[in-house]
Amino acid sequence: MTFYALLIELGVDDIKSLESKSFDELLAELKKADVPVPKSGTIKALNKQRVLTKHYAQVAEPVTVRSYLDASEVTLDAAVTKVIGRSMRELFLTDFLQDGESKGLLRAAEAAIDQRNFLQALIEIRKAVFIEFEMPYAIHGWKDVSKNEPAAPLGLMAFSRGGWKAPYWKRNKEWIDANVTDPTEYVQVEADEWRVQALEYGIHTAELSNLRRLTPAVFRADDKSPWSVKYEASFPANEATESNAKYCLDRAISIILKKQEHTRTARRPGRGAAFEPPPVYIGQEVYKRATKTSDVVHTVAEGFTYEIQEYVDGFDASEKFFYLRAASETKNQEGWPVEVVYGYLLVRNE
Repeated sequence: MTFYALLIELGVDDIKSLESKSFDELLAELKKADVPVPKSGTIKALNKQRVLTKHYAQVAEPVTVRSYLDASEVTLDAAVTKVIGRSMRELFLTDFLQDGESKGLLRAAEAAIDQRNFLQALIEIRKAVFIEFEMPYAIHGWKDVSKNEPAAPLGLMAFSRGGWKAPYWKRNKEWIDANVTDPTEYVQVEADEWRVQALEYGIHTAELSNLRRLTPAVFRADDKSPWSVKYEASFPANEATESNAKYCLDRAISIILKKQEHTRTARRPGRGAAFEPPPVYIGQEVYKRATKTSDVVHTVAEGFTYEIQEYVDGFDASEKFFYLRAASETKNQEGWPVEVVYGYLLVRNE
């Protein structure tokens, strides 16, 4: 497929038909177009092995498959770079991945590979994996919250602490003090949630697990904090290799691209048009449910900011309600309202 695409990019299809050409003939056409095809003998042998495996079930030895894979990577990098001026990885990084911090980290990893600094490349790759996948499992925001502290009053303040995909029983000061011995251990992946997340994005869980095993652990509290890194003493000698770094970079690009493609499919209602909020009157009652017979959760008063979020028909068809958010203008030390209430306000007929 790549050879065919490169020949089209070169315009060879304008002067001769490529559809009926065999694999070896496509190779020959690339050479005629002055495109280097290193290890072409191994690549031809690979194609013959493909036929034997596909049609005659003659499986190759693992060491042979490894040599075919290595030869394919060398061939593709040389041919693609010659035709478009960029490597395959650079093509995906530049034209497919969305701009952002993760893309910058993967670019840094590729540069580190070119400089043969494979340990640094693996660290940069893991940083991108942390940002895209591991950050929701980081429980550092709960290191000062006792498990005996009531959860309900925390509201949005609790949500801002993060770590909501981590096991709930780990989100407290007592567990963290007893079990977290270095910053990277703030990341507490919940296995079932991890698998569901991978399934939703169309990612093989083994790929995610491989990336976590083959790269150093990293952590940071927020985008203004420094990174913490951890790896075994034997890691640089055993895992910080060119093949491992290239594998992890390829896999990281692949899974992040799948996540971004999944995100791009989402469609959300517009919020840009001007909205004139209806009047809210002092003394009106705010109900727990869309009925006047429901419990009153709040009374409209000064010192609160009110945000109308929805128009709702009540359980009684003659009643209509606003669903609103009431936030106290008094803030705590962290800058959050000391009280936030959601409820239903009866629409007054003016």
